[in-house]
Amino acid sequence: MSQVASWPRDPAGRFDLCPKRAHNAVVVAFLFVDGLGLSSDPRSPLKRLDLPTLGALTDGFSQVPSSQPGLAYRVLDARLGVEGLPQSGTGQTALLTGLNAPRLLGHHQGPHPLRRLQALLQQESLQVWAARRGLRVLHANGYRSEYLGKALSSHRNLLSAFAFAARVAGLELLPIDHPQATLPAFWPEPEAAGERFARIAQQHDLIILENWALDYWGHRSPKRLDERLVELDRFVRGFLNAQRRATLVLTADHGNAEEPWHTRHTLNPVPLAVYGPLAGSVPAMHSLTDLAPWLKQQLC
Repeated sequence: MSQVASWPRDPAGRFDLCPKRAHNAVVVAFLFVDGLGLSSDPRSPLKRLDLPTLGALTDGFSQVPSSQPGLAYRVLDARLGVEGLPQSGTGQTALLTGLNAPRLLGHHQGPHPLRRLQALLQQESLQVWAARRGLRVLHANGYRSEYLGKALSSHRNLLSAFAFAARVAGLELLPIDHPQATLPAFWPEPEAAGERFARIAQQHDLIILENWALDYWGHRSPKRLDERLVELDRFVRGFLNAQRRATLVLTADHGNAEEPWHTRHTLNPVPLAVYGPLAGSVPAMHSLTDLAPWLKQQLC
């Protein structure tokens, strides 16, 4: 029997090339921010507001990638070669699988992944991949009990791509009062919430928090976006002040909040900031599909 034939395989029969590793050899805290694009327009809250932490991570929300010790900043295309406004279902699926989901469908799709996107997430998502390899993975969002009941009992998918991928990976969707649950936004004390998220991250190999507030208010009440952006900046500050060995990965699926003078998604690129021990290994990246393959390589 050849050496290749004897390599271990995952449950789907594919070669599993990840060596055995000690827990917490790498800790990744993935902060996904729905609807955060980049804009150079002086009317943009990214230019008007004092956002010192997010600004430092993104070189002032620049549209030019950069690197410095401990920090890699990249600018990702969310359009993926498909006409129309990028949407959450396909954008998030592209982020989590490394596959060009809108091109496979022939269009952008959102907000909740339908059958074809569900199949991609079941087979290729970061959460499923990590769970199969025995990594300690947490979908940290806390959900209201009434929402969980409705979402989990519905015959159609009401979950985002992130939450759907967590569920098919066998991860628990946490009620809001669970000791490891984190509010996705609207933190009474944002810095303290960020510090708590950092402490929980140390217990896992991969922790994911889905912040949906910017896209939510971008569609419904753009005048509230300033408050949400400042709150997010303070949350990230708390995380960075408290974390020790975790690498923060912050990115988005499409633009919206950066142009609050309308309620639509945008064609703008999105930021990717990687801060911490893994920052030095970030290659050139150009689109949403570049993130998942790199994360899998680092978590091996």
